[in-house]
Amino acid sequence: MPTSRGLDGAGLERLRMLTEQNVVGIWDGGTFCGTGFLVTPDTALTCAHVVAGREEGNMAATVEGRTITIGVVRRVPEVKGAGSTYDFPDLAELRLSEPAHDAQGVWLDQAGPTQAVSVSVHGFSGHTLEPGVQPDTLHLTVAGRSGRFVRLQWDQVVQGFSGGPVLDTTTGRVCGVLKASRHEKASSGGWLIPVDALREHLPGLLERNHAAHRPGTNWFDLARDRRGRQTDLFGPEPVGSLSGNTPAQMLARGAMPFVERPELGELQRWCSEHDGQSLRLLYAPGGSGKTRLSAELCRRLRRTGWIAGFADKESLGDPLQRPQWLKDLTDALAADFPCLVVFDYAQARLGDISALLRHVHRYRPDGITLRVLLLARSEEPLWDALQEELEEHHIEDWALKGASSRRLPDTLTAKDPGTLLTEAFGEFARQLECSWVLMPPSLTHRAGRQDSMLGMLATALDAVLTLRQGEEWKESDDPLARICRHEITGWYALLKDRLGSGGVLAGRTGRLMAEGLLPLPTLAQRRDGGELTALLTAVRSGAFPGQPPVNAPAVRSCLCALYPATDDQHVAPLEPDRLGEILVRRVLAEPESSGDTVAYLGVLLDVSALGDERAREGAVLETLDVLARARGCTSVGRVADHPAHAILDRALAQVVRDEPRALVPALVTVAARVPHPEPLVDLVRPVLATCGTDLLHLVEPRLPSYPSGLAPLSALVLQRLLQLPDTAGDDAGRRLRLRRLRRYSLRLEESGRREDALRAADEAVVLSRDLVRGSAQYRPDYAAALHTLSLLRHRSGETESALALSAEAVSLYRQLIGSDPGRRHRTFMDMAGALSLLALLRLGDAQFSGAARDAAEGIVRCEQVPEGARDDEVYLACLETLAECRHRTGETEQALVSSRQAVERLEELLTLRADRYLARLPEALQRHGFGLIRAGRFSEAYRTLSRAASERAALPLRTSRRLREQQSQVLRVLLQLSDELDEFTHERPSWLQMATVLDGLTS
Repeated sequence: MPTSRGLDGAGLERLRMLTEQNVVGIWDGGTFCGTGFLVTPDTALTCAHVVAGREEGNMAATVEGRTITIGVVRRVPEVKGAGSTYDFPDLAELRLSEPAHDAQGVWLDQAGPTQAVSVSVHGFSGHTLEPGVQPDTLHLTVAGRSGRFVRLQWDQVVQGFSGGPVLDTTTGRVCGVLKASRHEKASSGGWLIPVDALREHLPGLLERNHAAHRPGTNWFDLARDRRGRQTDLFGPEPVGSLSGNTPAQMLARGAMPFVERPELGELQRWCSEHDGQSLRLLYAPGGSGKTRLSAELCRRLRRTGWIAGFADKESLGDPLQRPQWLKDLTDALAADFPCLVVFDYAQARLGDISALLRHVHRYRPDGITLRVLLLARSEEPLWDALQEELEEHHIEDWALKGASSRRLPDTLTAKDPGTLLTEAFGEFARQLECSWVLMPPSLTHRAGRQDSMLGMLATALDAVLTLRQGEEWKESDDPLARICRHEITGWYALLKDRLGSGGVLAGRTGRLMAEGLLPLPTLAQRRDGGELTALLTAVRSGAFPGQPPVNAPAVRSCLCALYPATDDQHVAPLEPDRLGEILVRRVLAEPESSGDTVAYLGVLLDVSALGDERAREGAVLETLDVLARARGCTSVGRVADHPAHAILDRALAQVVRDEPRALVPALVTVAARVPHPEPLVDLVRPVLATCGTDLLHLVEPRLPSYPSGLAPLSALVLQRLLQLPDTAGDDAGRRLRLRRLRRYSLRLEESGRREDALRAADEAVVLSRDLVRGSAQYRPDYAAALHTLSLLRHRSGETESALALSAEAVSLYRQLIGSDPGRRHRTFMDMAGALSLLALLRLGDAQFSGAARDAAEGIVRCEQVPEGARDDEVYLACLETLAECRHRTGETEQALVSSRQAVERLEELLTLRADRYLARLPEALQRHGFGLIRAGRFSEAYRTLSRAASERAALPLRTSRRLREQQSQVLRVLLQLSDELDEFTHERPSWLQMATVLDGLTS
C-alpha cells in the first residue's frame, strides 16, 4: 500500500519537532535513568532496563517542561535474564499521573524498519557540549535484523538514549525503541526493538496509538503529506479572501461570507456516514449556489483531514495529465485519506467522471472513503447519460450503488431574503470602500422577487456599484444583466488604461468590438497565451473585416489581468457561469459587438490549429456547451426567449452547414445531455437528412439509448442507416441491422409513430429468428427483439399477440442464464423486465396464478442484481403486480406483504432520488391502503390512506387530472372511514376541507 511517498526536508523537520515534543526524560529522584516517549497523552514507552530496579512512586518524567509522577504498568520481561544485556523485548509501559496537555503521542508504525533506511533518534544524554543531561539527536542507518532486535550503524549510541523513539525518515513514523545497554560505553551503532514486538508483548497498545492518529491530526497529515497531495490534485488550499476586483469575481469568489444553509449539514452527513465509495448529483438552476455550497463543503472537510476540491479540466480532462492525476488520487486513498471530488458542469464532464470511477474501481485499495459530487442544472437526462456511460464499461453495479441525487432549493430557506440583501449591501459597500452609500429603501422589496441566491446578491452589488458612481439606483428585473454591464464598464476602463484612449478600440464602434472580444476566454476555454492571441487576431479579422487590426498580445494581457488563472499561460472564464451566458447573449444580440456573427462563431469553432484530435474535440464540445447554455438548453423556467436566440440559431446553422463533420457529432453529444435539446436538434436535423453516410456513422454511437428529446433525430439517423444496402451480406451485418431496428422501433414509439415502430419491431423479430436458426449466439438479440415487440403490441392494445411474444422472450432468457458470466447481471435484469411485462399481460388476461408466478420470479431476478445495476422501475412493477395477483387469488396477507415491500422500497429510493420517486409513493400507499381494506384492517388502512392523501397534496394536482382523480377517490374513502371509526372522527373536517379545495381545482 503506497502510504508514503517520501518526505521533503521541511516536512521531515516538522516531524522531528513533533517527535521531540513527545520525548520524555525518566528520572529516579535526582538520578537520570534514560529516555522514553509518549504513545498516548497519558502513556509512555521505554526500555525495561531503564526502569528496572527503580523504586515505585519515586520515578517521574519530564514532559513539556513539567515533572509528572509515573508508574510502571508492564515490564517485559520482568527480570533482566542471564545475558550481558536485558532480554528481548526489553520494553516497559509507563502511566503518567496526569496526561500531557499538548502532546498526543508519537505515531507508531505497523512494523520495524527495512534494511538501509535512514532513521533519527531523539532523546537525552550527558554527551553534548553543554553540562548535564540535555536533549540530543542521533542519525543512523538500519544495518538489518540482529536476532529479534534490529542493528543500527554509523552514529555513536551513547548512554541516556535507551528507550528513545526511532523515527523512520521514509514513512515518517516511529518504527522502534532504541536499546543500548546501560553497561555499554561509547559503542558505535546499537540496536532497536521493532514496534511489531509491541503487538505480542504489550497487547492493545498499538491499537490505542493508531486510533488517535487519523486524517486531520498533525502527525498523520505530515507523515502522509496531506498538504502535498491536496496541492497535486486540486491546487494549493486557498488562503485568505478570494474576492476579486471585478463585479463578477465578487459574486463568484465568495466576497460575501457564506450563509449557512441546511443542505451543507446534509452533505457533510453524506460524506461521513459510511466508508466506501458514493456518488451524488446536486442539481438546481444556475445561480442557486451549487458551486459556492460545494466550495464551502470542501473547505470544511479539509479542516477535518479530507482531501477535497473541484476536479480541474486541465488536469483530469487532458489525456496526457489524466493518468498521473488518477494515480495521485488512488495513492491518496491508499494512504487512508478520505477524498471528495467535485465536478462542476457535470453534463460536460461525463468522460472525466467515468475515467475516474473506472480507475478507482480497477486500482482501489480496501477501506477507501471516496465521495464524488456532481453539479448540474437538472437531473435528467444527465442521470440516464451517466448510467449509460458506466454500463458501457460494466462498472454501474459498483459506481451507482447507493448513488443519490438532490435538488438544491433555488433560494435560501434558512434566512429571510430581506435580511440577506441588507447584509450583502453592507458587505459589498465595505469591500468597495464606500460605506458612505445608503441602502435604498426599495432594495429589500426586490429580495422576494429574485429567483436565485445569485440574483439577490447581484441586486445588492448592483445597488452599491451604481450609488458609488453617484448615479440613482433603479429597480431592475434582471440584476445579473446590470452586473454584466458593470463588468463591461470595467473592461473598457482597463483597455483605456493599458492601451490609451485612442486607437482601434476607442469610440462607439471600438467599444462594441472590445465587448465582442471579452467573452472569448469563456467561449474558448483553456487556450494558452499563443492560442488565445491567435484567436483574438482571427476573430478581429474574420468577424470585423472593415476594422483596423488590434494589438492582440496587449488585449490578451488585459484579459489576463482581469481574469487571472492559476498559471500565467491561461485566462479564466467569466464566472458565475450565468453571467458568462448573459454576456454571450448580449454580444450576439448586438451586431456591432459580434460583427459578422457567422464568422465570429466560425472562428471560435475552428480548432484545427490545436494539438491532437482529442484536444480539438474537447475544445469544440466546451464551446458548444457554453453556447447551449446561452441558448437556454439547460435552463429551467429561465430565458424562455431572447433576441440573441434567433441570431445564434441562424449563425450556428450556417457554421454547421459549412463544417458538418466537425460540428454535427459534437452537437449531438451536447444535446444528449441537456434537458431542452430541441434548438440543437433543429440545427442538425436538416444536415443529417441529406448528408453522406460517413457523417451518419460518426453520429450513430453518440445517440442516446434512453428516452430523450433526441428521439426524432435518432429515428432519422437510424432510418437512413437502415436504408443502406448490406454490402457484406454476412451475419455480422445482419446483426447490426437487427440492433438498429430495435433502437429505431423504440425511438419511433417515443416520437409518437407507433405504427412505424411496430413494423420496425416486427422486422427485427423476423431477422433475429433467422439468425438464431444459424447460431445460438444470437439468442440474446432474439429475446430482446421479442420483448420489444411484445411491449409495443401491449401499448397498442394487442394483448393476445403480446402475451405470446412475451412468454417466448421469457423462455429464451431462462435458457440464457449462465451462458455468459460476463453479462450475468444484465441477463437477470433483462429477464426481470420481460417477466414484469409477462405478469402484467397475464393479469390483464385474468391468468392470476401465472401472473403471480412470473412476478415472483421477476422479484427474485431483480434481487440477484447488485443495487447499482438494478432497474428499480422493474422491481417495483413486479412487486405491485404480485400484490394485485395475490389479492385476485384470495391470498390477501401475502398480497399485503408485497405491497408493503413496494412502499418500503419506494421510501428507500426517496432517500436517494426524491424528485424521481416522490409522485410514486402516494400511489403505492393507496394500493396498500386499499389492500388493507380488503383484509378488514380498517384502522391501518385509514392511517395508510391518510398518509397517501397528505403526500399527494404536496404534488401539482392543478396540472394533473390523473392525480386529482386518485386524490378524490382516496378522500371519499377517508371520509367514509372517519365517519365509521370513532378514533378518527375528529379528522373528518380536515378531509372535507381538502375535498372542497380539490373540487375547486377540478372545476
